[in-house]
Formats: sequence, structure tokens, C-alpha cells
Amino acid sequence: MSGLNKNASAYLVTVCLLGLFSAGISTRITFPHGDYHWYGIVVFAVLAVLSAGRKVVVFRRGDDDDTGSMSLGFAVTFTAMMFLGAQEAMVIAAIESLTGCFWPKRQKPPQMAFNVSLSLVETFLGSLIYFGMMNWKIQFGTFEMFAAVFASSLTYYFVNTFGVAFIIALVSAQPVRRLWKENFLWTAPSFFAGACISSLTLHLVKSQAVFVVLFLAPVLYFVHQSYCTYINRSMERQRHIEELQGKQAQLAELYLATIKSLALAIDAKDQYTHQHILRVQTYSVAIAIEMGLTGDELEAVNTGALLHDIGKLGVPEYVLLKPGRLTEEEFAKIKAHPEIGAAILEPVEFPWPVLPVVRHHHEKWDGTGYPDGLKGEEIPLTARIMAAADVYDALTSSRSYRGAWTHERAVEVINKDSGTHFDPKVVVAFNNVIHDLVENLAKEGQGPLVQSKVAVADAKTEAANRAARDISRSSSELWALYEVAQTLSSSLGLEETVAILGRKLGAIFPGASCVFFLTSDDDFGFKAGSAFGTNSEYFLGSTINGKGSLTLKTIKAGVAYVGPYDSDDLMLISSDSTLWTPIESALIVPIVHQAEVLGSINLYHPDADAFDNDDRNLLQMIGERAAMAMYNGMLFDRTRGHAFSDSLTGLFNLRYITQLIEEKVRIGHRLLSEDETFVTTEKFALLCLDLDSFKPINDNFGHQKGDQVLKDLAEVIKSAVRDSDIVARYGGDEFLIYLQNAGKESAVSVVEKIQTAVDAYDPGLIHYRLGNLKVGVSIGFGCYPNDADSFAELLSVADQRMYGKKNERKLLGLAERKVEPASDDSPSEGGNSSRAVS
Repeated sequence: MSGLNKNASAYLVTVCLLGLFSAGISTRITFPHGDYHWYGIVVFAVLAVLSAGRKVVVFRRGDDDDTGSMSLGFAVTFTAMMFLGAQEAMVIAAIESLTGCFWPKRQKPPQMAFNVSLSLVETFLGSLIYFGMMNWKIQFGTFEMFAAVFASSLTYYFVNTFGVAFIIALVSAQPVRRLWKENFLWTAPSFFAGACISSLTLHLVKSQAVFVVLFLAPVLYFVHQSYCTYINRSMERQRHIEELQGKQAQLAELYLATIKSLALAIDAKDQYTHQHILRVQTYSVAIAIEMGLTGDELEAVNTGALLHDIGKLGVPEYVLLKPGRLTEEEFAKIKAHPEIGAAILEPVEFPWPVLPVVRHHHEKWDGTGYPDGLKGEEIPLTARIMAAADVYDALTSSRSYRGAWTHERAVEVINKDSGTHFDPKVVVAFNNVIHDLVENLAKEGQGPLVQSKVAVADAKTEAANRAARDISRSSSELWALYEVAQTLSSSLGLEETVAILGRKLGAIFPGASCVFFLTSDDDFGFKAGSAFGTNSEYFLGSTINGKGSLTLKTIKAGVAYVGPYDSDDLMLISSDSTLWTPIESALIVPIVHQAEVLGSINLYHPDADAFDNDDRNLLQMIGERAAMAMYNGMLFDRTRGHAFSDSLTGLFNLRYITQLIEEKVRIGHRLLSEDETFVTTEKFALLCLDLDSFKPINDNFGHQKGDQVLKDLAEVIKSAVRDSDIVARYGGDEFLIYLQNAGKESAVSVVEKIQTAVDAYDPGLIHYRLGNLKVGVSIGFGCYPNDADSFAELLSVADQRMYGKKNERKLLGLAERKVEPASDDSPSEGGNSSRAVS
């Protein structure tokens, strides 16, 4: 009994005890005995052995094991009971059951004990009912006999079938009533038929009709053979029908598998929605079952989920793959996909109502959906189910314009929109199934509860996934090249070109840092002039770390590198505002235009093996197309530099910094229209500087000496800011500084640094009356976009703060000298009368 559970073992022991009890009690009850010789019981014993396990098939209900049949063993046992008596019948039943335990297949000892014991119990109870109704006599040809046969065979039937069903239910943990109803209820006629055959046989024997039987035996034999032939042919026809049904089922599965493969191929064109249809299918089918859908409607949901986005074949790829927000015209193209999908599928004669699912899955309960503006129950129920499943998966999936929402947040939105977007009844069913469903999916490594786990797939599934990734990659490559060509064609300066390219690469390679190393005047010729993404503050301004640098080797070899990140490759910049994120992977592509090396594009990622050869090939194609734009940007910046420099100090002039900041603001406005979150990275500060106590130098030592002081201070100020920052002469003794990627805290830090550096500067000028002349500086700043969103407003904010600081410094100086302030606001401290506008 090692294979049985505790309850099944207890039941088996109980049946065995009942069998022993039945055998024992039968010897204590005075059952009637038939008039027979010793060889009579031998004949019945032989018949029991021969009939063990044999059945006569009356009809079939399905497969070969599901048949309506009459047990010959039962017929022999029942005949022995009526002809010989109860005790003899129990012996015959035990012989028949034991023989069946060894042939045609040997059973295990516990199963043998159960079958023999159950045979003894059912034979004992059947005999008790039969002889009780026959007044404890063996007699034939009475009406009471028919009733006794019926009651006795019914007892046999119930004891046998319930006894077997109960132990099966205990072993398989199924409801006993349902198991008995599905597997044994329909066998009742076979027991009564066997009992009737037994009664008829005894009537023939007792009526001296044996000789009639002998003469009829050949006829009965041929009738039996004809019957067997008929049954065999019927079975063959039934098997043929089942084979056809099986092939039809296989064709249906193949049909759906083909639809699924094609739909996945379409789905894979969008890298953000890959596997979307499979998840939608899972959610929508579960909701449909919860709502009681069966048959054609359930199949419509199952198939419609696979095909609901097939209309995206008619939507341009640049719209499907656009990383930013869609324009009204682009969204109109997206809204056309349900109609396109229905038109594509209309010639297909589906056996289920699939087209309503495809056409109407974007309709809303309040009538504001598309394409037909259906309202309420005008929308097919299958489409209403699809709408909830589709929106839930869209919310819990990452998109180019936002990250994936949590399961809880998505469920909250579905419930909030019940009665407006969604059918309230569908929402109830959705809530009933979605929580358990996503938990089960998470165990398989799928669904919104899984963050980074990847489901294990078999070889066929993995091959299909690779094909889908290839489709997605080809689409992303096409989109990337289109974007680069479109945006770079309109750029002029190098900085704008690199800024646009950096954002595009960030969208193509999510999670990657993008660094541009361009030619410079440092020892090894290349410096990071621009950086985007993670660790950008560390990369910006970094240089190549010696001749053995990986980046330098890649640039000189002219061959792209893909592999692990080399921590000794670069001399990074320190940063106090952000923490360093460890890098594992690198992808480096040289930028070459007409044999002239311009630099390299370096991508870094926190994950190991984040880039492969396909990524390298894609970045090489982008680099080849960007090289010309970057080269033209360098030429433009060089040419522009001659017109935008200050002849005295060598700094940029007002014209240059004005155009620079106006261009930054213009780019910012453009990026804002694409992505409202750009302000987290696209920021800068404008500093306005005015020298204090500079006029006495010009008045007492001449303008030539004053010009030298301006040159010296220009170098002092430049040394106090980063190489990526821009210092320009505003006019006279005033300067403007552009601080890249700087907020308020960074601006305050730079102000203090410049203030300290200028205060420490000594021009070496001693006046006989004024003593040692020193120069100070007043500085104000404005931050984009927090303080202002235009150059004029930003300059005004910085100017006001600068004059506020100047007044503070004047009052502080007067207080230290304990003198009253002058009555007039003369420009002797470097007022704005010296400003130039050229």
C-alpha cells in the first residue's frame, strides 16, 4: 500500500475486512442450495476462469476504453447464484476475480485483495437481496424472479461502481460523485443485461430446451460472428471519424499557431510592445472565462487577442517607433489601425466572430472611443473584454515616452475608468482574476510583477524570440538612421549636432551613457566634450588615460570595440553632486570623415554584455552618417570663432554668448515639445560679472595698464571655471559666463570660486595717495529654466542679482572705513556706463 495515501489505505483495509466478513457470515446464513452434482460447480469454476476479464461490447462512447459492455464474469457469477446458491456463487466470484487479477495483466497485491474482497461483498449482498425476494427458494418462471433479478443486479451495480469510484476519488483527490457520474453511471444497463442473460439461460435449461439450443448453436454462432463483424466495422468507422476529428483539431491548432507566429512578427516591429499580444491573450481569455463565455465567443477572444493589432501593418514605422509624443496627425494614423485590421481580416472566413474584436477593441463604454464611437452594450462583449486587457498590459509595459506602471497603479486606473472607458461588469471580472493571474505569470518569469527575471524558454520558443528580436532590431535600425539623417541635416554647430545625436542614441540604447571624445589640444589629442545619461558629470571633460588607453587604441585602429568596460581607459572628472554608477559594458566607435579622425562615440552600460555585434554595426552606421555633420559643425565653429571673439582678452564676445544661449533655449524648447522631462538634464546658468574699483586704474595708470589688468583677470576667471564653460567679455569691465549643466548650487559654488580668485589677484599698482590698488568683482546669476526661459530675461535676473551684490559690497566697504556713502551714484566703481553692445 506504499502508493496509496492514508485515507485510501484505510478504505482498502475496510473493504478487505468487509469481504472476509461477507465470506464468514454467508456460512452462518441458511441460503437455499440448488440440485446439482459435484461436477456442476466444476463447470461453473471453469467458466469463471474462461470468462474472467472478458466483455461483450454493446456500444462505444468515445475512445477504446470508453465502451458500453456486458461482463461475462458477472453473468457466470449471477447464474451460479441462481442455480447453485449463495455460498457457491461467492466461491465462483472469488475464482473469477482472482483470475482477472493475473490475466491479462498481473495486478499488485493490494489491488488483488481489494478486487476479490469487493467481489465477495457485492455477491453476498446481491444474493441476500435475491433470495430474500424469492422467499429463500431456488425457483424459476415466476414474476417474483424478474423483480428479484432486477433488485439483485442493481445491488451488484451500486456496490461495484461506488466501491471502485470511491477508492479512485481518494487516490486522485476528485469529487466521488462527479467521478462516478462521468465514468460509471452509464454502465448500469450492462449489469441488468448480464442478469437477464443468466435468467434466460436457466429457463432454457430447466424447460428441457437444451436440444433446441444444440440445434440453434450453429445459427447463433453465425449470428454472433455477424454481430462481431458489424461491431468491428462500426469501430473502424468510429476510429476513422475520430482520426478525422483529430486531424481537424490539429489543423485548428496549426491554424492558430500560424496566426500566433504572424501576429508575433507584427508585434515585434515595435521593440516596446514585443510579447504584448501574448499577455493580452492571457488576460482577456481569463476575463472571458470568468464572465462565462464559452464556445465561439471564447474562441473569438482567444484568436482576436492575437490579431487585434494587425492593423498596425498600415501605420508608418516612423510613427510606431517614434520615441516622443505623437502629433495630432501621427495619432490619427495610429487610430486608423482597428479599421485597417478589420479590412485585412475581412476576406478570412473565421469560424468564430473575430472581426468585432479587432475593429472595436478601442471603443469606450461612454461612446468616446474609436473608430465608430459605439456606446455601452452596442460594443460587442468580446471587444469590451479586450479593451480592459489591452489597456492593462499597455500601462504595465514600458514605452518610449514613459516607464512601466506598477500592477497596483494600473488596476487603480482600470477601476477608476469603470463606467466611462470600461464596461463595469468586465471590470468586476477583471478584478476577480487579475491578481492571481499575474502572480502565476510571475512564477514563470513573465508579467508586470517581474522586474528583471527572464523566463526559461525551450529551443523552439527561443528561436522564435530571436527571430522577433531580429525584426525589432531591423525596425529600430531603420528608425535610428531616419532620425539621425533628419535631425542632423538641420544642425549647424558641433555642440548642437552632438546634443541631438546624444539624445537619439539614448533612445536607441536605453540605459546607456553616451560620451563624445573629440580632438583637443591635450597630450593625447582627445577629450570628452559632451556626455549624456548616467555618470555624465564624471565623463564630461574627461581625457584619455595614456597611450595604452582602450579608446585611443580603438580610434587609431579605426575598428569598433564591443566588450567589457576598462576602468583604466579614462581620466574621469570628480563630482560631489552624484554617485558613480558602476559600468560593466562598453561600445566604442571611431568617428572618421574623409580619412580625418574626429574622435569617437563611446557608449557605456551598467549591465554585463549589454552590447553585441548588432549594436556595434548599428552604431557604426550612425557614426558614418554623423561624421559629416560633426565635421561641418567643427568648420562652422572655427569660422564663427573669428567673428565671435574679443580682440583684447581673447575671450568670446557678446554676440557669441548671445547666440549660444539663444540656441540653447531654442533647443530646449524643441526638446520640451518632444519630452517634458528634459529639464532634468538640459539646464545651464548665466553669470554676470562687474569689476569693482577698476576705474581708478585707468584714471591713474592709463588705459594701457588697464587693458593689461583686464587680460590678466580674463585668465583668472577662465581658470576658475571648467573647460566646458564659456567666458565672454560683455563690454568694458563686465563679463558673462555660461555654465553648462549647472543649477543653483553649482552656480553659487562657481561664484564663490571666482570671487576668491579675483580677490587674490594683485595688479602690482601702488598709488602715492590711494596706496596699493586692488580690484574686486560683483557677480549675479540666473538659472535656466528655473529663473527664466529666454536670454533677455535670464540676463536681467543675473544683472539684478549682480547689482544687489555690488551694493552689499559698497556698504560693507564703507562700514569698514566708517565713512558716509557718496551722495551721487557715480560710475567710479565700474557702473554700467562702460557697457558695449557690439
